Formats: sequence, C-alpha cells, structure tokens
Amino acid sequence: MPSSQLPNLELIGAIDGQCHYQASDIHALLALGAETLKIGTAFTGRPSTRIYANPQHVVKIRAELDLSVAKARLWASNKLQQEQQLGVYHPNKTWFISHDNGPKVLVGSISPRLLPLNMALQTAPQTRSERQRYLAVLNAMFGCYLALAKATGHKLDEGLSNFAIDPHDRVYYLDDEYYVWDGFIAFAVMLGVFIRSYDWLTIPFIARLARQLARQVDDIFADPHCRVIICSQLQSLFMPAEHKEQLLRCLLRGLSKPTETAVVHTANKKNLNARKNNSNRYFAIMADIHSNDAALETVLAFYRSRNISQGIVLGDIVGYGPSPQRCIELLQDSSFEIIKGNHDHAVATGNTTRGFSSNAKWAIDWTIGQLSDDHKQWLHGLPAVSQNRHWLAVHGAPIDPGFFYGYVYPLTAEENLDYLQEKNISLCLHGHSHTPGVFARDARHHDHFLTGAQVDLTPYAQLLVCPGSVGQPRNNVPKAQCAIYDREQRVVEFINLAYPVDAVVARMQHYGLPDALWQRLLTGH
Repeated sequence: MPSSQLPNLELIGAIDGQCHYQASDIHALLALGAETLKIGTAFTGRPSTRIYANPQHVVKIRAELDLSVAKARLWASNKLQQEQQLGVYHPNKTWFISHDNGPKVLVGSISPRLLPLNMALQTAPQTRSERQRYLAVLNAMFGCYLALAKATGHKLDEGLSNFAIDPHDRVYYLDDEYYVWDGFIAFAVMLGVFIRSYDWLTIPFIARLARQLARQVDDIFADPHCRVIICSQLQSLFMPAEHKEQLLRCLLRGLSKPTETAVVHTANKKNLNARKNNSNRYFAIMADIHSNDAALETVLAFYRSRNISQGIVLGDIVGYGPSPQRCIELLQDSSFEIIKGNHDHAVATGNTTRGFSSNAKWAIDWTIGQLSDDHKQWLHGLPAVSQNRHWLAVHGAPIDPGFFYGYVYPLTAEENLDYLQEKNISLCLHGHSHTPGVFARDARHHDHFLTGAQVDLTPYAQLLVCPGSVGQPRNNVPKAQCAIYDREQRVVEFINLAYPVDAVVARMQHYGLPDALWQRLLTGH
C-alpha cells in the first residue's frame, strides 16, 4: 500500500497498481470547493456525489457512505479490485480514504480529468477526418460497453456523460457503478437518446455508425440474433421529429441482417410467398415439432385433408427428437411461414449457454452432428418474429426481447397481456410452452385461460394463443397437437392426432437419446 505524505489520508491503490498521486494532490483539490453537478455540463452525477476538480485532475467523494475507518478501507479495497477486473477505468484512477476531517470518513477516488463524451460530441464535425474521429470514439465506447456485457454479464450506465476520452481519444468509464446486463434493452434506449440529442447527425453518419456497430456486435457476441434484439427494441422508440425518425430508420437498416435475409429468400421462397398471399379463411398454426417427423407428417397430412395450405410454424423444428433433417426438409417443401425457436437457434449457432437442461443440451449437440451446413444455415436464416396487421407471432413470449426464451404460462400471462395491450396488439401466436390453450383478456380487464376443442376469440381484446406441440406435448395428451384459426369467425380449433409414436421411440432408443425424452412422448408430460 503506498504511504501517504499527510496524516489520516490513505491511498488504497490505483487501477494499474502504480503510484500516480500523493495525498497532497488530493488535499489541494478538496480545498477548492465542490463543483456544481448539472445535466449537460462537464460534471453530472447523483446528489450524494461531490466533485472537486482542477484542469488536470478530478476527485470524486462518495458522500452517501457512512463507514468506520476499517469498513471504509475494506469498501475501497473491494471497489478497487472490482474495477481492476472490469478493465474499463483509467489506469491512474486511485482510491483513497480520509479521516482527518472530523468524525466523517471520506471515501473517494482521484483520476485524470477527461472529456465526457456528451461534451466531446456537442460540436458538429466539419471535415471527413473529424467525422471519422467521432465514429472511432463511438466505436470505442460501444466496444467498451458490449465487451464487458459479453465477458461478465454486467452493463455500464449508458449515459454518454459516464464515458470520457483522454487526449489520445482513448475511452474510459467514469461512473463507479455497474449493473446486471439486460440483454440490449438499455443499450437500444441509449442509441435512441443519442439520435434525439444531437442535431448535427446526418443520414450518412448514422449509416456508417450502424454498419460499424453491426460488425462490432457480431464480433463480440458471435451471434447475429443479437442485432435482431437491438432492432426490436429500437422500433418501439419515440422520435420527436420526422428527421429523427429517418435517422432511426437508417440505423435500423444498417443493423439488419442482409445475410439472413438472403438465406430466407433462397431457401424459403414458398414461405415468403405464403406470407405475402396470406388471405385464406382457414389458417394452420403449429409449434415445437422437435425432430419428430412422424408427428409432423401426420399433422401435414391432416392439413391437406382439410385443404389448408397457409399457416405458420412457431419455431423449434429441431431438438429432442430423432429426425431433424427430415423435419427441416418437410417444412422447406411446405408453403407455411416459419419462425425460429430457441432450439433452432442453438443448433444453428452451437450456443447452449441459456435456458437448456442437460438433456436438451445433449440432444442439441447430437442434432448438430446430424445436420449439414446447409440445414444449419437454413435454421440460422429463419426470422425470430413475424408481425402483420392481424397478429404478432413469436416462439416464446411477446414481452421477451429475444423472442424465443421467455414463456407464456399462468405466472407470466398477465404481464404478457399487459404488453399486448400497451402495444395495441390484439392477437399473439406463440409456442414454447408445449401446452395448447388461450390466455385472454376481456374488455373489463379480466384475464382467462381457455381450453377445449374450439375457442371463440371474439369476446376478448388481447389474446395469447398456443397450439400445443406437434412433437412433444406436455399437457398429458400424448398425441401430435396443432390448431386451425378460422379468421372469419375468429375461432381457434385445437387438434390432437394419433401418430406412430412407438416407431419414434424406437429410433430415439436406437440413437441413444436420453430416456427422459422418449418417455415424455409416451406420457405427454
């Protein structure tokens, strides 16, 4: 621990472990008087934060802390260790405690004075080199934020005033606090605030920023679906003027995934045509096929017998079952619109870090080995969400920013219906729960769960419709499940179809799939 040159002030240590300040430097700044904290200026912060500054250095005092000397020393030491692990602070930042000002122990830090980004970006760039500099600074700020989120599961405070540059345009984080990562929600809001805040922004600048950010998100997360999540959040942001709305649309275009779009157009032309010509009275709804080809073939034959050629598949074509290739090829030859489920995404990307049981992970790893690169690319290219003037369709839950991780079930139904009401969406089609039924909200704001062979949707304002599971039902009915939506009468018919389950179980046993997976097909739960 570096020794202090003045009594009762202890330098706890710097981010880089070196000695950059003496106690006299801190005392000199404390003698200047506290700065006024105000939004839009060089110094912003919480009312409990006190800032002391000269042109070279800044002292920040955490006035809300009321600790003994021993506890203050421990608190500052722990904070220093945490910040060293994060790697986003200026290496000279040094924590200290002072107990020479009466009974109050001061806990604070001293750092070089940097230029906050909200101030650095105030002036419109006039030259190409200035625009490139601004883009580089923003790229560094986004990289700092996103890399930390990926590596640690934490996020920084997104306000531009919490980031600053040194004379060499190196970006550092200023705030002492960090938070649990929220999956791009606050990050998207920050992008919207940035567009609203700076009048000098132009379409060409935002277009370059978007392309730059798209590459960065892909490089850090190795998952293009992350850009889908960001775009979904951006689409709900309010812009105060048409020019700002144009900038937001430009950002959305740049963050979109052209490679995915190309795959969907080449591998799924029938599905795209089905979306364009989606006008028939009777509409097929199915979900959660899970590599059960016998169940899928039974359902497709049933739809043909009813002369139904339009419909939607709500994700999870693969996973759990023995025939992923066959199920993919059956749907590639269909005229149904298809969206992506969490198992499809995991097989396409090889990422099973979120929300999978050990059996599900085993089946995903096995499935990856059964599919060609073309099959996996087809899964990868499926859209995560579909929305038109009639309905919203997701695999998981409408309130989930990722579209295919959240569940609609009794504990979450109210929250999801609230979301539909807030967004003025009447009908959401979803899968993932493997349980057929309808969560419905009536005009008096009363919520219901409706089951049965047919459910009339007309009395209800918001609706969450799940057709059950084609390939792995979980409502104690061991049959292939699907639904038909009568769009004229607004009635959903729920279908249960017997299929040769024993043959599917035999193949699962032959391939060595976990016992629990084939046992579930026999019991329906």
